[in-house]
Formats: sequence, structure tokens, C-alpha cells
Amino acid sequence: MQKTPSQNKREPFFNNVPPGVLILGGVIVGIELLLQVFGVEWRSAAFLFLAFFPFEFSMPYQELFFGQNLIMFFSYSFLHGNFFHMIINVAIFFSLGKQIEEKLGSTNLILIFISTSIAGAIAYQSLSSGSSVPMVGASGGVFGFFGFIKGKELIYRISHNLTIIPFLNLIFGLVILHIVLIFLYPAIIPFQIGWQGHLGGFASGFILASVIKK
Repeated sequence: MQKTPSQNKREPFFNNVPPGVLILGGVIVGIELLLQVFGVEWRSAAFLFLAFFPFEFSMPYQELFFGQNLIMFFSYSFLHGNFFHMIINVAIFFSLGKQIEEKLGSTNLILIFISTSIAGAIAYQSLSSGSSVPMVGASGGVFGFFGFIKGKELIYRISHNLTIIPFLNLIFGLVILHIVLIFLYPAIIPFQIGWQGHLGGFASGFILASVIKK
């Protein structure tokens, strides 16, 4: 049987990616590519201005520009430690974000990403107060997506009288994974895992699952 032109033509990958995911993911990738081109000094400057630094409430925060102490609660999610760090986060971001945007639209996707990223920074601030190590990476928002999807799944299971054992197994697996990753630093993994940001993002995404509807 002869194939028609429409059967031979393969749909480009980006045609299947919703606009919200494409724009946010594109910004994250674009920033990392710029930092790769301009080098370590630019990355250090970007970290200094836009990474999230925990601060002591008893001491005034020394802002480098007006509003930095607020902007950094979200801006950190667009920076990464290196190219590999960015690739991991963006790959998961595209996969989970696509599922959310196709069901809930671009506005809800952006709302979930922003709010869960902020929640990740709040968790890092609460659990790492006094630390001088800044937090960067989109993983707070990515875990927010994960928490949102799994929250919807749990709601579905409960409402249909299905077992929640798979959800409990997932939580147990995530805890064990993070414990292993924490102990592997710095012997095998050269960077610290921001488990506090992951926890805050996942928990806030899970809560949003009961708030944001179709």
C-alpha cells in the first residue's frame, strides 16, 4: 500500500509541546546556554544576584538591588549549577508540565510552577536557616508538578475507593532516594541535594491538587 504524504511526514517535536511549557522551559535552557557561553564569572554573578540565600530574620538582609530579598524566592528556579543539572530538571519539567498544561491550560501551569518554586524556597529557608549555601535549580517547581499530579491521583483513588498503597510506596521511595543521595555527597555526587526545596515543592503541589480544578 502506498503511503500518503501526510503519513510520511513526521510531526516536529515542539509542535506537540504546549506553549506554557515551551516558553518556561525555553527561558531556563536559554539562561543556562548564556552562562555556558560567558563562563564562570557570569554564573557567579547570576548566583549572587538571583540565587536563593537563606537569611537570618534577626539581621537585616543586605540587598544588592531593590526587591532582591523577594525576587530570589522565585528567580533561583531559572539558574542551575551546570549544564547537566539543567538538562535533568528540564527533561522532567517538559514531561510533567506537558501533562498538566494539556489538562489545565497555560495559566494554571505557570501558577503551579511559580507557587511551588516559592514554597520550595520557603522550605529551604525554614530548614536551612543560617546556611551560607545558596539554592538554585528548577527542581522545586518540578517536584511541585510531581506533587500536583500525584495529589490528583490520590484524590481519584480515594474518591473511587481504590487502594492508596501505590501512593504510600512512592512517598517511601522518595524518602529513601533522598537519604541515599544525601549520603553520597560529596563522595560520588559533587553537589548537595536541595531536599528542602524538593519537599516544599512537592508538598505545595500536593495541596494545590485539591484546589485547582479543570
